[in-house]
Amino acid sequence: MFGWVALAGAGTVGAGSLVEAAMTGDVDAMDVWPFVVVGFAAGELLKGYGREHAARTAQAVASVLLAAVSLWLGGAAAEDLALGRGADWLDLATGVLGMLYVAVGAAILADRFRRRRANRAV
Repeated sequence: MFGWVALAGAGTVGAGSLVEAAMTGDVDAMDVWPFVVVGFAAGELLKGYGREHAARTAQAVASVLLAAVSLWLGGAAAEDLALGRGADWLDLATGVLGMLYVAVGAAILADRFRRRRANRAV
């Protein structure tokens, strides 16, 4: 039930963000954020229907979007902080947490590839 609510809610907000970006010509990182939620919700719903490959694809796309949005938000906040301007601490924290997410994901993938290589050598 929660997956459907997240998918419908984030999809609606994402569509509204796209319309707003098209009307104003200004795209903000937070306009992309609902699509991260859509990707993860779609992945969870697809798992429930036994569509493992499609679920992994949806979650991979959502992970890439999460990394991109985090880098976008965190990079702008870090630049403001480095130049002595007022930095948005929420954007900076989002960037740090997003990069930690990427680092953990990279470590898990590296471990998975290392184990596969070790199993093939035996």
